[in-house]
Amino acid sequence: MSIQPVGPSVLSAINLSTPAVMGGEGGGGWEDFSVTLARQLKETDRVNKQAKDLSERALLGNAGVSIHEAQIAASEAELNMRLLMQVRNKALEVYREVMSMPA
Repeated sequence: MSIQPVGPSVLSAINLSTPAVMGGEGGGGWEDFSVTLARQLKETDRVNKQAKDLSERALLGNAGVSIHEAQIAASEAELNMRLLMQVRNKALEVYREVMSMPA
């Protein structure tokens, strides 16, 4: 497993000019958000499973898997989970704020 630096190629993959990000096109932003959230959930699940697999293989002494790779994968999984939790917390905060608004 190699660590790639964050550069223009990685940042160009994030398209910040879409209508959902810019606030256009009626209710389309919510669908884009739900698709992005579902994609992030799947990615977090995949990274967690990969980290678990690498750690098990490293602990069993399988050749080709070092403890460093397992630690890096576990850290990546933890960061993905933290990001997902922060998005969830922010969504709940917004929901509560909207529900407390007078009609």
